[in-house]
Amino acid sequence: MTLAVALLRAFYGIAAATAAGWAVSRPAIRTLTRREQLAWALAAGLLLQVIGLLALLTIRVHPSAGKLLTFEALAAGVAFVFARPTAGAPQHPRVDSSRVSWFLLGLAGAAWLAFLGEAVADSMWATDFLAFWGYKGKIVFLTSELPRRLFQDPALYFAHREYPLLVPLSLAALASFVGRWDDQALALLYPACALATLCALSGFLERRVSRRAGATAAALAALCAFLYRPANAGTAEIPFALALVLASSSALDWLARVDASSAWRLALASLFCGSLKQEGTLFVALLALVLWLRTGRFERARRWVGAAALVLPAAAHWILLYFLRGNQTRRDFDFTLFAPQRWAELPALFALVVGRFARIGWTEALVPILAILVYVLVTRRGIGDALFPVFPAQILFYAVAFTVSSFDPLYAIDGAFRRITMSLFPAFTLVLCSREIR
Repeated sequence: MTLAVALLRAFYGIAAATAAGWAVSRPAIRTLTRREQLAWALAAGLLLQVIGLLALLTIRVHPSAGKLLTFEALAAGVAFVFARPTAGAPQHPRVDSSRVSWFLLGLAGAAWLAFLGEAVADSMWATDFLAFWGYKGKIVFLTSELPRRLFQDPALYFAHREYPLLVPLSLAALASFVGRWDDQALALLYPACALATLCALSGFLERRVSRRAGATAAALAALCAFLYRPANAGTAEIPFALALVLASSSALDWLARVDASSAWRLALASLFCGSLKQEGTLFVALLALVLWLRTGRFERARRWVGAAALVLPAAAHWILLYFLRGNQTRRDFDFTLFAPQRWAELPALFALVVGRFARIGWTEALVPILAILVYVLVTRRGIGDALFPVFPAQILFYAVAFTVSSFDPLYAIDGAFRRITMSLFPAFTLVLCSREIR
């Protein structure tokens, strides 16, 4: 099989998942822009494809493209028969066709094409892909099962048995369409997620703010070279960035208008975030707290529905994982530091972590940080301001996690901090670009 054929089959698998995801999510995304619909359809489709894969593995049937397509077609058919789309049409306030907007969209497109070429130019080689994301996906694909030893064998402790499984299972499902485990063809999933992220950003802000705001956010996100680079192909960072954008946009829609479709999107975003990375559950919990606090005290039903739509799917996911793989110890963290007899060690460790954060910000991100501060000062409040506290809160929890690292905190920061914070950047651009020049 040539690379061109493998890439075509991978594209076919991604397109099939997106089409099925659109059919299933159609009732809740009808009023969104087409670009947003594409992003939500991909997220729903990846979840649906993994559910189909797990169903086949459960009944001990070897997954294949035909079987997965049949499952997706059945799910889409059921959705078309029983799910009624919500009324209404997409809203496009203050849409402009200025050359600046088109230039920014073109810049975002060019940056995405560059990432597409880089991502599929070679096999995925990131250490995280080889050690756990791709390792687990390859085992599932080659054995046609989710072996218990993957979570119980002490020799496989290096594979981070506690991590969520959406990424490795998505890669295994996509490999079923390709017909073999082809690292180079499977990398197509990452440009697809990057494109969906740009579509979600530009579509949401065009609908809620203006086309220029959407184009600016898409261009800023696409030019984030620390996120969209070949080293992140095969990991969870790029799909996670998409999940954070979807979660943020659905939270802002909920604050503006409460209906069944926005609650459904909150729930889908919660499940998508939690299924990708452990900190996804933290992010949706922080969003739930924001929605709770921003909702009037006399709107109790609205408070509970918004919080439940965010918290329950992520919690259900972790309960399912517990029954699937049992209790898993976290090798990265030394929770004995929270014991009273060790509290005295925490301030010095936390100060060490904060000092390294500050040093990284001063030497590597000073100009962007200053640019963000200036932009906030010269712009009016926007619809996304309610979510501003979520991002420093997420980083604060990262600092706490590094503080109780089982290894040297500085080693953990140098190995992971830049990568995990870059996943927040596209969602932060959504919040930032919702503001307008005074």
